[in-house]
Amino acid sequence: MLAFQAVSKSFGSLMAVDDVSFQLAEGEALGIIGPNGAGKTTVFNLIAGSMKPTRGTIRFEGRDIGGDSPAARCRGGIGRTHQIPHPFSGMTVFENTVVGAVFGGGQGERNSYGLCAEILRRVGLSDKANVVAGSLTLLDRKRLELARALATQPKLLLLDEIAGGLTDAEVRQLVDIINAIRASGVSIIWIEHIVHALMSVIDRLLAMDSGRELCQGPPAEVMARPDVQQVYLGIGTAA
Repeated sequence: MLAFQAVSKSFGSLMAVDDVSFQLAEGEALGIIGPNGAGKTTVFNLIAGSMKPTRGTIRFEGRDIGGDSPAARCRGGIGRTHQIPHPFSGMTVFENTVVGAVFGGGQGERNSYGLCAEILRRVGLSDKANVVAGSLTLLDRKRLELARALATQPKLLLLDEIAGGLTDAEVRQLVDIINAIRASGVSIIWIEHIVHALMSVIDRLLAMDSGRELCQGPPAEVMARPDVQQVYLGIGTAA
């Protein structure tokens, strides 16, 4: 479904992503880990189109999408959430979801109502459809961020630290929702610092540091590597 081929992104002398390659099959879930500044969110920005690669090629469903705008990529099947949710705070939960369906997914407004009601049911927000988004708890803002992305009807969903800041019980609720989304056939790439949440969903894991790939493979094998433990968990470093 997605081929990220020898991609680099530089900002002057800073190489934010340095010759990174990976592929994602249809229906697969890939996790990406790494310390702050590893280049993870830049990878998402390159896939979603808010940044252009300095070098390399990004193909989605076999087509080079390097010239596509972020809006075209969204309507073509790439949805994403952001680390910090920014809903339209003066609009209701339902209205926020309709905005995703209409402007992100190209739906007619009235035609989107049934889809949006179903999505709010899936993420557990049906009872808050008419609540103003600015009054939501962090968990419900995360749910709404997910709902807005799903309203675009993505084939590929990019999740950027969606579990950050939640309690263990809230993380478990979110993992259940993400697993249900995956079971519906949506492919997923998930950046996350809460590793146990990530491991409950993904098939493969990519570890990054300083813009480069450390390794990728089965999640348990990647997490067991000494270089990953040193960079990501601080294990084996000097006191």
